[in-house]
Amino acid sequence: MNIRPARETDIPAILRLVSDHARRGDLLPRSALSIRDTLHDWLVGVYPDGDIVACVSLFYYTPYLAEVRSLAVSDRVKGQGWGRTIVKEAINEARHRNVPTLFALTRAVDFFQKVGFKITVKERFPQKVFRDCSICPLLEACDETAVVLELGPAEIQPNLFIPVTGGASVHANFEDETLNTQKGVLPMSSKSKSKVNKVVLAYSGGLDTSVIVPWLKENYGCEVICFCADIGQGDFELKGLREKALASGASKVYIEDLRHEFAKDFLFPMLQSGAIYEKEYLLGTSVARPLIAKWQVAIAEAEGADAVAHGATGKGNDQVRFELTFKALNPTLKVIAPWREWEIRSREDALAYAKKHNVPVVHTEKSIYSRDANLWHISHEGGILEDPSLEPEKAMFLFTVDPEDAPNEAEVVKIDFEQGLPTAVNDVQLPPAAIIEKLNELGAKHGVGRVDLVENRLVGMKSHGVYETPGGTILYKAHQALESLCLDRDTLHFKEQVAVRYAELVYYGKWYTSLREAMQVFVDKTQEPVTGWVKVKLYKGNVITIGRSSPMSLYREDFATFGKEDVYDQSDAVGFITLFGLQMKVKAMMEVSDGGKTRYSAPDYSKFKRD
Repeated sequence: MNIRPARETDIPAILRLVSDHARRGDLLPRSALSIRDTLHDWLVGVYPDGDIVACVSLFYYTPYLAEVRSLAVSDRVKGQGWGRTIVKEAINEARHRNVPTLFALTRAVDFFQKVGFKITVKERFPQKVFRDCSICPLLEACDETAVVLELGPAEIQPNLFIPVTGGASVHANFEDETLNTQKGVLPMSSKSKSKVNKVVLAYSGGLDTSVIVPWLKENYGCEVICFCADIGQGDFELKGLREKALASGASKVYIEDLRHEFAKDFLFPMLQSGAIYEKEYLLGTSVARPLIAKWQVAIAEAEGADAVAHGATGKGNDQVRFELTFKALNPTLKVIAPWREWEIRSREDALAYAKKHNVPVVHTEKSIYSRDANLWHISHEGGILEDPSLEPEKAMFLFTVDPEDAPNEAEVVKIDFEQGLPTAVNDVQLPPAAIIEKLNELGAKHGVGRVDLVENRLVGMKSHGVYETPGGTILYKAHQALESLCLDRDTLHFKEQVAVRYAELVYYGKWYTSLREAMQVFVDKTQEPVTGWVKVKLYKGNVITIGRSSPMSLYREDFATFGKEDVYDQSDAVGFITLFGLQMKVKAMMEVSDGGKTRYSAPDYSKFKRD
């Protein structure tokens, strides 16, 4: 096996390997720039045909401590020993550099033990906990194990230069730093400085975020990196996005395909909970913000950025959702919210600013709607919707057919579930995102999923919005139908109460909280018997349940029938009703004692005069 130091020409291949594993949730994402800046710390495995099939890096915290990280092996060569070989070479490199201690955080404990590492505790490495673990959404439920390899004592080299992420080099008194680390005192982060050097902007390509790019550069004098999460908005936002961001002044653009993660880790858990805000809103925008902000923080860490920014206004909910996630994942990042700082106060002002700075935008002053689109829904605000007494324009809707124009023939759709999770549509097995996409297509054709809602915003005021959620509406209806078959009365009724609180947490941006995670554990438990299929009929905006079946069904004809007595004796009802209404009977008996009457007694109509 050919294991060698990485070269500049290897960067695209390393980036692909790391990105593939990052999308699976195995690694933090790394940018091409961060790889280039630390290239001398990377090793690669080269297949005989020249392909890069493995990579690993050594991240040096001090001259005495380094981390084995970004270990990635191509699926092409899994099981052939590339991972073990490249890690052994990394160990040899650490020995060559006279680093006494190596560590890693991993789920593959057996793998690392086979190359000499031993299990230890994360608290032994406060540098790692401070830098990376503190921003991880799984911090409280981390399933990674710390492993360590002691290579021997190091020679003191007080003048050693240690490269850090971002390409800079720091010359420090490492003896003092190491001593402080042993005492649990961490070195001060550069992020505590007020000056902003680099900011990662949550970028959609819309009017607001497009003008934010030059505004950040103009007002903060910082480098702006744009991040766009592909969560299913398609060409509605993604077409020409990279070119638009660069034309607006961004130095770099990340576009990450997060559709699978969005569906699997956010939409489906929310579906299982039954969460609906104020009885109608299926939370399409609300549930997307924690995912976007999570990746925004991860990219800021990978790029060495000291700030994050968003385009949410100071009057809406999104500012809270973004910033609560920032606080939960990395409270050291500075947050810039231009709408709370700049002089722009309207869409018209933003258009004027864009024109002045030659920013390409698609909005016009004649048709101004604020929209948010993703795999789950499309929302519409602003424009004519500022007056809730007016009917939305027919041309405003971008996805669903007007129910009046929908087909005159109904369409039957079958959805399979396993433990509350959708697995197939019309007997075709599909991954999570594809299930939603298919149901969106079917529902939109029949005008399903339109909601016109005046809702209570988190900040205290009301807002008027129109939502199109065809696939989600179908899934909620089908899931509810199957739960009615599989859950007992007490569990179902209590879960309905939990769903209201769950919906509030999602709407308020509190996805990464202990309460939401605890609720999810309860929800997951309730979903264990929710397996089977549901058939619904789509017709003119309606979703009508027409059949459901489950091997875990609690409905039994022989239990419910009035004709047989072998399971349920109707005479048993007498005792049940007596006990069930006993408190009511006792109350009434107290009221009628001594010749009184109950408060529900019928009036004496004989005393009323006739006209």
